[in-house]
Amino acid sequence: MQIWNWSGAANGFTTLLPVRDEDILAGVFIADGTHKTWDIRPQVTPGIERDKKKQHPLGDLSFVMGASVVLNRKAYEALKSFLEPFGQFLELDMVDETGLGGGDQRLYFYNVTNVVQCIDFDRSETEGKKVIKPAFLPDSVPLSAQVFKDPLRKKMDIYLNEAAHAELSRLLIGAGLRGSTLTRVC
Repeated sequence: MQIWNWSGAANGFTTLLPVRDEDILAGVFIADGTHKTWDIRPQVTPGIERDKKKQHPLGDLSFVMGASVVLNRKAYEALKSFLEPFGQFLELDMVDETGLGGGDQRLYFYNVTNVVQCIDFDRSETEGKKVIKPAFLPDSVPLSAQVFKDPLRKKMDIYLNEAAHAELSRLLIGAGLRGSTLTRVC
């Protein structure tokens, strides 16, 4: 069994920041494996470095908070049909006063709602009740493609099994998408 962690953050790319503090306080961007609805579309903006020499570009896939992936239109169109069975897409508005991300535009917050209990707490590295470095239960993830979260790290990680990793990698490369990281964890 092979499992990968999928992150919307990649070295060499900037992250997205919430525009409104009340969105942070209300937990709007918390992706914990449950279905979400937004009454008002949240706004994000690209992270800007004070030193322009250190500024990174905005990727097609980005990170906003916790276990989240935010997709631009190009990434959404390339990945939607593969990702939709495992979660939901919620619309965001990017406010881009600097032009770093190509101007104001609609983005898509991907909220993984497929939860698979696969972490072996007893074999994992822990601090109290918190799993720091997970160990996985053998044969706990179906063989068919799965993008999922485990209840013990649902706010921290998005996982892919071997079949999902192969398909997502193929789609990312085929569409020339940049900005996310796939890291093997098991």
